Amino acid sequence: MRLHPISPAEAAGRIEAAFRFFLTFDAKQLPRFGDDIEDVWKSFWAPVLVLPLHLLIALTLDGGTAAEDVPWLTRLIAELSAYAIDVVYWPLAMVMICDLVLKQPEAYARYISAYNWVIVPASVIATGILVGFGATGGTLGLPGIVLMFWLILFRIKLARRVFDCPMGVAIGLAAADFFLGQLVIGMRAGVLLG
Repeated sequence: MRLHPISPAEAAGRIEAAFRFFLTFDAKQLPRFGDDIEDVWKSFWAPVLVLPLHLLIALTLDGGTAAEDVPWLTRLIAELSAYAIDVVYWPLAMVMICDLVLKQPEAYARYISAYNWVIVPASVIATGILVGFGATGGTLGLPGIVLMFWLILFRIKLARRVFDCPMGVAIGLAAADFFLGQLVIGMRAGVLLG
């Protein structure tokens, strides 16, 4: 797999739309993410762009844990592996969910494109919380809890807007994504501390 090229102007437009949708849930932003498979592939640039922020948090600011005893290279490999899995598990699961459960395979591209681009504002805000609030031990404290709930609400709103599905289905999708993400976090912790 290779990333499809994206112009800086196109990336900037999608990042702007991601911030607007993430902060306001403005459905008018959704068409800006695109709605074809080419747009899905381009959306994987978002996790590439924020990878340095993720590594900053994971390897520098995430202090005060037993993982400090793990060699730096082992931590880096574990973080990169968990990040790669985190980036692809939900888009892969949604291929089947959109087709077999929601019966809306045509909505997949818009959903995943928006889902992927929103990692940019979420990562910027999380890094700001860690740095700005002086969070220690990799914990985000109360602002981080608020951000986590906002991310869950974002996932619910995104599903409702793109799939026009009942609230229960949207909550179920957000919960499935959250719990699968916790498995990835557990895997990372198992590698680092295990």
